Amino acid sequence: MKIRVPAAMLAVIMIIAAFPVSAQASFTGTRIKLRSPYQDCMNRKASDTYNYNNDTRDYVTPYDADTDKISKRTGTSLTIHWYPVYGSSGYEILNKSGKVVKRINGMDVNQITITGLKKHTRYTYYVRAYKKKGGKYTYSKKSKAAAGRTGYQIKGKSEVSAAQMARYYKSKRSTYPSVYASLGAPTINDFTRIVYREAERYNIKAEALFAQICNETGFLKFGGDVSISQCNFGGVGATGNGASGIDFRSYGASHYKAFGYSSADQARKHAIDVGIRSQAMHLALYAGAIKTIDYTIDPRGKYVRIGNSPYVEWLGIKDNPYTTGEKHSPSYRAQTRGWAAANNYGYTLVEKYIIPMKKA
Repeated sequence: MKIRVPAAMLAVIMIIAAFPVSAQASFTGTRIKLRSPYQDCMNRKASDTYNYNNDTRDYVTPYDADTDKISKRTGTSLTIHWYPVYGSSGYEILNKSGKVVKRINGMDVNQITITGLKKHTRYTYYVRAYKKKGGKYTYSKKSKAAAGRTGYQIKGKSEVSAAQMARYYKSKRSTYPSVYASLGAPTINDFTRIVYREAERYNIKAEALFAQICNETGFLKFGGDVSISQCNFGGVGATGNGASGIDFRSYGASHYKAFGYSSADQARKHAIDVGIRSQAMHLALYAGAIKTIDYTIDPRGKYVRIGNSPYVEWLGIKDNPYTTGEKHSPSYRAQTRGWAAANNYGYTLVEKYIIPMKKA
């Protein structure tokens, strides 16, 4: 016997039947969108119009989001950031070869930390959402590739030699400043030996210190507010608007005893040593490699939050977790941390200087 179904009822049945298929198709067609954790950070200025969400370096950051402090595993972990997908049951993290390395339950999750990684090593990940129903999994499209490098620690034994630094410098510039012959370092080899010695004095890596010198000075070409003869290789005190910063020839002469010289003239003749030593202490304070500030050696030490930039990448104010407000402790109050305001400052030091330096 045939059963006739009223047209209105048939339409309702068809809508109900079609809805799950439509919803499923919508979910499977959704692509996870990666995000920057710094997009809405607490310390962005109104004048800062940079679109952090277009900065691919921010999608996978050298940061341990699972803790409220700098932990021992921070240097071997990466945190991946994305926008949640409505209606999902959770998310899966895939490595470069497509293998699932992490599964997270919960629709509202928007980041996860991958731990146990190799130090300062590059990793690539993908994120996809999933729905679980009756033991069956349905997946969204995976995100675009998100790559990040585990943090490069500043504190510790140097991973380059003085000779490597000199070779790297020569590959970037043919002429070494002749004025430095009368200021304590006649050749680039003499210069890099001082860099290595002062880095060792303060228990920081020479490649981090020399990368900063090369970046700040344009491989000792200078050209900005700081002059080549000031021996100010980190722009110490050069705060912009024509401020030239400290001249370590006269500064060393005024404080020659603190730097271990017998006279003002002797200190002036070793102004390169004085300038590099001051910068090395400043960097060591940021890294937490030393805890006590000598305000004569480092006249800008009072501005440092000791130990808040243990990794080179965190020297960029925007990329420092203490600045961004990403830490989730209720008692945490974000404050400006880091050496420089330039976008991706620390990443530039690692990618443009340290990595090729180690191959020299």
